[in-house]
Amino acid sequence: MKLSPCLELFFRELPFTERIEAVADAGFRAAEFWGHADKDLTAVAAAAERCGVAITSLTACGNLTDPEKHEQAEVELAAAIEAARTVGCNRLIVLSGNVIPGKTHCAHVKAIIDGLKRLAPAAEHAGVVLVIELLNSKVNHPGYFLDNSEDMAAVLRAVDHPNVKALYDIYHAGIMEGNIIEKIRTNLDIIGHFHAAGIPGRHEMKAGEQNYPAICREIDRLGFDGYLGLEYSPTKDSRTSLIETRQWLEQA
Repeated sequence: MKLSPCLELFFRELPFTERIEAVADAGFRAAEFWGHADKDLTAVAAAAERCGVAITSLTACGNLTDPEKHEQAEVELAAAIEAARTVGCNRLIVLSGNVIPGKTHCAHVKAIIDGLKRLAPAAEHAGVVLVIELLNSKVNHPGYFLDNSEDMAAVLRAVDHPNVKALYDIYHAGIMEGNIIEKIRTNLDIIGHFHAAGIPGRHEMKAGEQNYPAICREIDRLGFDGYLGLEYSPTKDSRTSLIETRQWLEQA
């Protein structure tokens, strides 16, 4: 698989653009990050081009469970599209938002579908793909709505747009539901990006309970040509951790 370390979590002792150089020096040709408003995007783009590192994703918007915030999501998406254009990124992460007390499950699902349909034309026009992320609501993101594959699939199959897909976070899905390989087989057509970390603790994948080599082999066998984002907090120096993770996945 093509691996994409998250610049927010690795080489945190370095200035942001130097993290791109460090990722490249460790042998990676892709990286991703979260928010764009606090970044010097021109400098990020220059560093990425100089180092031969593709920026694979950044965060765009959220709060789709609340229809009253869909207009704000459009504004945030427009800014994220400009950021993506600057750094040459074509995957924008969307978050569902949290459960709204007193609102039915179906109403939450409908609000997310409506929100994504509202955002899809802008994504298509810009040539980017929105990837809505599955997060766990048990450990890291209490109250988050889109925390399971069933709702993820229902939403995306209802939206039915080539520029709107899922970000299937294997760490989060493992906490919530397990049966990862079968879920991926069923839903690969609507998955546009993956994230990975070890359970428990969100540290190195090798130290966790999930069999990532087997998962990655199956994703490769199924023909996925996108990226697996390494989104874990290293327990050792970043360079050593990333190289060990890559070697473990490649040699298994």
